[in-house]
Amino acid sequence: MIGSSRAASPRLVIAGGGPAAWIAAVYLRRILRRADWPVTVIGPPPPAAPTGALATRPGFTRFLRGFDIDETIFMRRCSAGYRLASRFEHWFEAGQRHWHPFGACGPRVNGRDLFHYWLRSRAEGGSAEAYAEYAPQTLAAAAGCGPRPEAGTSSIVESSGYGYHLDRSSLIRFLRDIALSEGVRAVPGRVRDAARDQAGNLRVLRLDSGAAVEGDLFIDATGTTGQLIEQVLAEPWFPGAPVPDRFASLSAELDPAMPAYTTYTGLPEGWIASLPLAGRTEWFLAYDSASATPDAAEAGLRAATGSSDGIVHGQIRSGQRRQPWQHNVVALGAAAGAVDPLHGFGLDLVLAALGAFVDYLPRSVDSEALARAYCTRMNRLHDEASEALAAHYGLGRRTEPFWAAARATPLPQRLAERLDLYELSGHIEGRDEGLFGESEHYLLLAGAGFLPRRPFAPVDMADVRELPRFLGDIRARSAQVAGTMARHDRLLEAIHGRRVQPTGSQNVRVASAEVPATGPANLRRTPDGARLADLVAGLNQPFGYERSVKASPAGLQIDRFLVSLHRTSLGLEPGRVLDRLAAKLAMPEPERREAATLIDGADLLHLGHEDGPSGALYKLYVEWSARTDAAWRAGEGGEPLLVHRAYKWNPHGSAPPVVTLYHWPRVREPDQIAARMTSMAAGWGDVGAGVLAAGYAMLRLAQEQGTGAIHFLEACEERGPRLSYDLNLYACGLTVATAEPILGPALKGMGIPATAVTATLAERRTESLGHLAGGVGRDGQPFLTVYSGMAGA
Repeated sequence: MIGSSRAASPRLVIAGGGPAAWIAAVYLRRILRRADWPVTVIGPPPPAAPTGALATRPGFTRFLRGFDIDETIFMRRCSAGYRLASRFEHWFEAGQRHWHPFGACGPRVNGRDLFHYWLRSRAEGGSAEAYAEYAPQTLAAAAGCGPRPEAGTSSIVESSGYGYHLDRSSLIRFLRDIALSEGVRAVPGRVRDAARDQAGNLRVLRLDSGAAVEGDLFIDATGTTGQLIEQVLAEPWFPGAPVPDRFASLSAELDPAMPAYTTYTGLPEGWIASLPLAGRTEWFLAYDSASATPDAAEAGLRAATGSSDGIVHGQIRSGQRRQPWQHNVVALGAAAGAVDPLHGFGLDLVLAALGAFVDYLPRSVDSEALARAYCTRMNRLHDEASEALAAHYGLGRRTEPFWAAARATPLPQRLAERLDLYELSGHIEGRDEGLFGESEHYLLLAGAGFLPRRPFAPVDMADVRELPRFLGDIRARSAQVAGTMARHDRLLEAIHGRRVQPTGSQNVRVASAEVPATGPANLRRTPDGARLADLVAGLNQPFGYERSVKASPAGLQIDRFLVSLHRTSLGLEPGRVLDRLAAKLAMPEPERREAATLIDGADLLHLGHEDGPSGALYKLYVEWSARTDAAWRAGEGGEPLLVHRAYKWNPHGSAPPVVTLYHWPRVREPDQIAARMTSMAAGWGDVGAGVLAAGYAMLRLAQEQGTGAIHFLEACEERGPRLSYDLNLYACGLTVATAEPILGPALKGMGIPATAVTATLAERRTESLGHLAGGVGRDGQPFLTVYSGMAGA
């Protein structure tokens, strides 16, 4: 199919100058670099002025992260704001509102979506909250917050559970700069015609300037006109849904609220979308030319925005090409198919097509099977997007001509069958790895008020006596996550400044491919660490993780991490799930059974791994956080409160686990904490002086530069004299770099070589500073442990 007899690497030519073309250039240049494929883009120069806005979904966020593109630089260059959710007003009927967040609404339970349990609780008179309110994105967006705190990261960020609102022309310039910096060749101009060989493959593109560009494989990203796939290869266009078919848009003043969500509002003449960028708000009204005129559309925009300057009119063309890969031409983006702009599926389809293209990358002339597989996959994904959009109109109850016409369009057969089965069985059949998965269907259907006649049978018949508490815990957990997020306007001020306008002059910075393993990849440095990480990932639940470094005169341990799960992530039978996990980690049975019993009344489970001088060790902590938080807020005095019961064992040995108890002695103020540390250190002798000094210095730093409270715990072994301190500093908003003047000398004071200390801290400089733990171990030697980088996945 490539059809070239050249011995050199195949030449890839991309026709088009929009986002699809330049995303393809960046994506494929990175992927094909080792194979030394030259990449050329033919298209007009990027527009200098704003040309509209885009609302992206998590797939685009994953693209940026996967290709190590600096988010801050990207957002500055593209005048971007965050997008956590969509809010629908007056959509299915006038006066009704619903949210459609990105990300999961709570954990899956026994492999099933939380929706089924929410539905059963609702049928039994519980669960007054909307289903969407179990997602932290909904709660954060409604509170005016973004996807992360001002310092550090969050589970929303680590799972890429958000999108962006951004300027379209700025995105083109940004991606073009990256592509050119990595060796992509840009040829200005437009394709006039093409030359083909005897087999029908394209060989040369002739431009309107008279220039000619040869290639072996071509990507048509020229929009719905399909300059290569249609005008040269005659692949037909099959129209999609006829409503809406026109739009009117304008740019207006920045929304002072700076919401981190797209608002879709149903109007009599159609629907209007509000896309808040960092420097302006873009408004987009979709309508049906059979029931509304351009003047009516302009009136709708004026009513919504109070402005009528610079209104742009255009056509919405929905449809697809059923064979987007013909000969050696692959259609991409709107050249392959286009859907209604509602929800922002356009870039998701582009990225899915590029992933499929790489999966089926041809290596020889005989590649017909690859092209067929590509077309089958892309037709399925296009159908999924079209069906999701059809459901947004087909489930509506508005009676105005626009809505009646949209509802009159027959539902796709597969969608109609799935909705019929859902109504009877309470379950959506389908793939969750598609563009619009099972969870998104439940959000849509619950938002429409279209609920099944009964809950899904396996859930309806299950013993769920703990269901009200379980759902309440999940809702509270989502609220807690949302409560840690910073206000969206504060996040954007930190990125763009107080008044932001689209910019185009900042240098693009792309992270090096040679970076240390961080985040979830850092959990798999050793076989035993990878085993723990895989067991946690196998739960398919959100989890937090942090890494640590421990220093003592025996040396420096850096292969250490801790993952954290809420009890609700273990399902309705947390004890049974914990017992199964711990058994696979070779935890001895007596302690395993004890921990499984304790988790039912606890709040959090922490699982850890460290690879030290004596070999691998696993750790399990059961945490009672709710009662500790309540006592903290109430200011109660009294006996020390047990917060953690921790077990540490060697999975390859026979010794029983070491059990450590962590108590909060009900002290809050730094001077009270310092007094407890002084008392504790009385039994350490001179050997513990450096550990105590580091703790004092960290207390002073947190007082002077921190923004939150210090949480202090005392740790002692259940059957031993060891006593140590634990300063939890996450709430203080510090970074490892801030504490480096303290940590560096303290670690060197343990006898750690200066080069090792410098390298270890340099790798962690940008991470949130978590805990500083110190004391004298059972071997009589001092130790310091630094935890950092708490995040979620």
